[in-house]
Amino acid sequence: MSSGIRFCLVALTLALTSLTVHAFAKKPAELWALFHFDGSAFVAGKPAPLSPFVAVREGFLPVVETKEERIREAKLPDGAGALVGVCYVQSYGGKLKPAGGYHPVPMLEVPILVGGKPAAAAQTDGDGYFVTELPAGSYQVGNQRVEVKVENGKTSFIPLRVGKRMVD
Repeated sequence: MSSGIRFCLVALTLALTSLTVHAFAKKPAELWALFHFDGSAFVAGKPAPLSPFVAVREGFLPVVETKEERIREAKLPDGAGALVGVCYVQSYGGKLKPAGGYHPVPMLEVPILVGGKPAAAAQTDGDGYFVTELPAGSYQVGNQRVEVKVENGKTSFIPLRVGKRMVD
C-alpha cells in the first residue's frame, strides 16, 4: 500500500475517533433546552445567574433548577407528557422602581382538571414553578381553568397570573 493511502486512512481514523470522543464528552446540560419566565411568558435561553430556569428534553420530565450542573434525568412514561408552569403576581408602577415586573407565588396548590373533574394537583416551589407529569390530553389548569394540551413525550408551558399589584 502506498504511503499516501496509509496517511489518508490514519487521518480518517483519527477524525472519526475524535468525533466519537467529542460526542461522548458532551455535558448532559448541552442536550437540554433551557427556558425561563420573563414576567409574561416562557422564553428560550438562559436567565441571569442563580435565577430559576426550566431544562426541557423530549421524552424526559422537565427540571426546574438554578444551576446547569444539577440537571437530573427522569424519563417520561409512555403515553405521558409534562406540564411546567409558574404562578405569579403581576406588578405595575412604583415611584422608586421601574414599572412592571412580577413576584413568584410559592407553595400554591394548583388544581388540574379534566372536564371539570379533578385529575391531579401540583404545588409551586419556592420560585413559583411547578412541574407535573400527565397522560396526554387536554386539561384545565388553575382556578382560572386555563386550557392546556399535553402531548406524548413533550413539555407544555403555562404561566398563571394569580394576582395583580398596583404600586403608587
